[in-house]
Amino acid sequence: MSKKKVAIIFIIIAVGLLVAGGILVFQNYSNKNRIVTSFNDLKASLEETFSSNNNEGSGIKETTTGFTKFYINPLLGNSSDGSDIVINNLNNSTLNYEYRIDTEAKKLYFDGSLLFNMQELLGINFYQNENISYIFLRNLFDKYITVEDNDIFTYLEESANSKEDIDYIYNLMIESIKNNITADDIKVSNEKIDNKDVKKISLELDDKRFEELTNNIIDDIKNDKRANEILGDFISQMETTINENKNTTTKTDDVFINYNIYTNKNNIIRYEVEFGDNTSKATIRYNDENNKSIELLEDDTVIGSASITKEDNNLNIGLTINNENIGTIVISENETSIDLSISDATDPSTVVQIKYNSQKENTNINSTFTIDMSVNGTPVNVMNITDTKTITENNADFSNINTTNNINANDLTEEDITAIQNNLMTILYNFMGIAM
Repeated sequence: MSKKKVAIIFIIIAVGLLVAGGILVFQNYSNKNRIVTSFNDLKASLEETFSSNNNEGSGIKETTTGFTKFYINPLLGNSSDGSDIVINNLNNSTLNYEYRIDTEAKKLYFDGSLLFNMQELLGINFYQNENISYIFLRNLFDKYITVEDNDIFTYLEESANSKEDIDYIYNLMIESIKNNITADDIKVSNEKIDNKDVKKISLELDDKRFEELTNNIIDDIKNDKRANEILGDFISQMETTINENKNTTTKTDDVFINYNIYTNKNNIIRYEVEFGDNTSKATIRYNDENNKSIELLEDDTVIGSASITKEDNNLNIGLTINNENIGTIVISENETSIDLSISDATDPSTVVQIKYNSQKENTNINSTFTIDMSVNGTPVNVMNITDTKTITENNADFSNINTTNNINANDLTEEDITAIQNNLMTILYNFMGIAM
């Protein structure tokens, strides 16, 4: 063979190796990148699935008035421990309430009154005026108790704006994972789901690698100025907790946590988080197709699931336990309902039914919560709670609130505190039918 032909063969082999190596490097980078980008895909899918279009503005001004009534089956009471008296008294009680809020004026007021046989047993008035809280305990103390520098509205504003902060921390964590996982952490295989060929890409971490990545994330957060402002002392608390677990937990290479995605034509159709050891494994799975669902698995066996459908902003969730349907949750703009039927695992003839329904009609909201129990087909009503409220928007009047008769919480004497405690115990004892 001539030297020229040998040279050509070597060139072809070299080019082939370079191409193959380039393809392998590209695939490893592509698989790693797909894992990283999948975190945002998952977040976006969950937000789209569970989000509501009922977005309220930052300013709220409204008054809510309503009442709640209770019913507990008297058969659940026992005369030997006095629970029969408590149940009877509760069944003859009503909770009346009024709630006013004006976020722009930074004022909030709540009046709650527990009536027993139409007579007030216990009442509370809570009034927030900017950064001062006023608490009046009717039938317990004859003055408003004030708490200063209690800026509830700043907290509410921060909570309303917290999504932006959460997104920032989330993106910082994803960037940290991207910078610290390696090609050795990624495993790829071909599988089938519902007879469809899928590609499984896994981020597989043993206990040591998971600890390393966690420490990397903490370090990146600690080195980020805005993250420190958002999380504050929580960073050091989280680091302390990790170090304590490190010192008290027996390490074993068998412990693992895996994050898996399954792609079909580059579309992710399933997300999984697996964690366990060499004896058992638990999995949380999110199927992200037209029929979405969340599943809980023990050792690859589905033990619970929630099938999710969304249409015209109506969210429907069907629940199962051990492949048995137990009920549904339906959430729409003007109605929320829960209907569950759960059998006793040891006695299938005993079934507990839990129902909740809340309907909004114009400014009125009517809600009911019931628990029924069926034994051998015979139904028994265990509990009913009904709530009726009316919401008046753009109306929050605080002009009738007079808090001039007040005392600072720091100025309460031992005699004041003792009097409050004694009055409260007298009311509770009377309610429970206990002689003083």
